[in-house]
Amino acid sequence: MPNQPIEGQLNEAERRLLTEAVTQAREKPENVIEVGTWLGGGSTLHILRALEKNEKGHLWGIEADRSIYEKMLTNIRSAAPEASKRFTPLFGFSQDVIRQWLSEQKSGIAVDFAFLDGGNNPGEQIEEFQLLDPQIPVGGQLMAHDAKMRKGKWLGPYLSRLDNWQVQFHDISEYGLLSARKIAPQPSRASQRAAQWHLCKMRCNPAEVCAAVLPSSVCRFILGLMPARMSRRLSDGCK
Repeated sequence: MPNQPIEGQLNEAERRLLTEAVTQAREKPENVIEVGTWLGGGSTLHILRALEKNEKGHLWGIEADRSIYEKMLTNIRSAAPEASKRFTPLFGFSQDVIRQWLSEQKSGIAVDFAFLDGGNNPGEQIEEFQLLDPQIPVGGQLMAHDAKMRKGKWLGPYLSRLDNWQVQFHDISEYGLLSARKIAPQPSRASQRAAQWHLCKMRCNPAEVCAAVLPSSVCRFILGLMPARMSRRLSDGCK
């Protein structure tokens, strides 16, 4: 394959873990979903090359920014022409696209691997997971970037409380990477209640309530009045 560098997220250690999760899986993934391709040089390209190494599997990649989406398509065709046959790009907001994609698939389709790296809203990752979870089989994997950032601050604690998921946090960058494997079809009632209760408490955090009810312009104004470190912590910084 041509080795043309293209822009992408994830550092080298994160890219290696992502690649190994696909190539070293007990059952080679057939159906892979990615939320947030960006320009394609990070997770998208490395998942595709891993699938090509496996000689098996297909990736559906979701991107919500039209200009980024178009550049990503060009980049993937240029950087991974052999693996691009394993790739179907999907444009739109993740929740809408996932629902539509699921409705178009055969009943009972298995999502063997999911990588979540979409918008900077912790509720989005939760909803993406809840949409995909019923289709992820035992042994299926889920990874999520920005586990230490605002984007991922709900999913990790929520998933860790579900006893049918085995969760690991990789503190190998300032952003953080979450990896999880499904170990049972359903969580116990107790763990499901614990996860839902903790999610409710996180949703009721004053900063999250303000973000949910105030116009974005007002939120930006308030953040602009704060010290930079505090503003970043509340908007997209570490927990």
